[in-house]
Amino acid sequence: MKHVIFLFISLCCASLSQAQETALYECLYRYEVNGTDKSGQPFSDIYNGLLQIGAAQAKFLDYTGFQLDSVTQARPDDAELQKEYGIRTLKNPCYFDQTIWQNLPEGKMTVLSVITPDRYVYTEDLVSIAWTLAEGTDTICGYPCRKATGTYGGRTWTAWYAEEIPVSFGPWKLAGLPGLILEATDSENIHRFSAISFRKAKTGIRPLDVTNVLSITRDKFVKAKNLFEKDPMKNLPIEAISEMEVRKFGGGAQDGSISINGVPLRLHPNGYVPLEIQ
Repeated sequence: MKHVIFLFISLCCASLSQAQETALYECLYRYEVNGTDKSGQPFSDIYNGLLQIGAAQAKFLDYTGFQLDSVTQARPDDAELQKEYGIRTLKNPCYFDQTIWQNLPEGKMTVLSVITPDRYVYTEDLVSIAWTLAEGTDTICGYPCRKATGTYGGRTWTAWYAEEIPVSFGPWKLAGLPGLILEATDSENIHRFSAISFRKAKTGIRPLDVTNVLSITRDKFVKAKNLFEKDPMKNLPIEAISEMEVRKFGGGAQDGSISINGVPLRLHPNGYVPLEIQ
């Protein structure tokens, strides 16, 4: 393992311009949301996300979104294949609708997300969490990990980070520790990110595209997003709808999609459980 980590440290000295285009490593995460549905029954929604790690920045996104990015880069002229993978993102019942660039721009995070019928982008400080290093060790994906706790967005997190992977990135917006965050759980055990695999990268980091994207502040977005997701159909601004598309991909009740003005309207059968409550 030592020669792998030495290579990783050496690559981290690469230029920022290279990091904007090149992923060196990838970490696949399982994201679990636990809650109680409207009938009072417990549920667990399972998402899959991927962290692309470059020399100076990282990008976290839904795994089906990552697959679409990969196909778009590898087969830029294959419209049919891109369409096929685009449909996969629409059919995904647990699609993580935030894409986060860590350390872009330097010292900041850039977040791309959606409140149908609009897409939004905002920036915030990269290290928004005042981590406290704590006693405790664990082994995750074969890497020895240390423990840390911190508060962000109204939730207190316990994170496990691997010093043998010397980058300060992690899943979602969880960053700022002296090693890659491989697992993180909030204090109520509602949200959990768990690394499934850590591997060398096979594709580049697709850059941020803000075409037809509205700029907003983080606080305004979180408040508006949480309000909208309480009842998307009720809170959808009728006057803003210029085009609606309903697509069926099969015979299942969940096997379809709704798009408003070209932006997917994703409904949460078990209810929306926000990562950020402040």
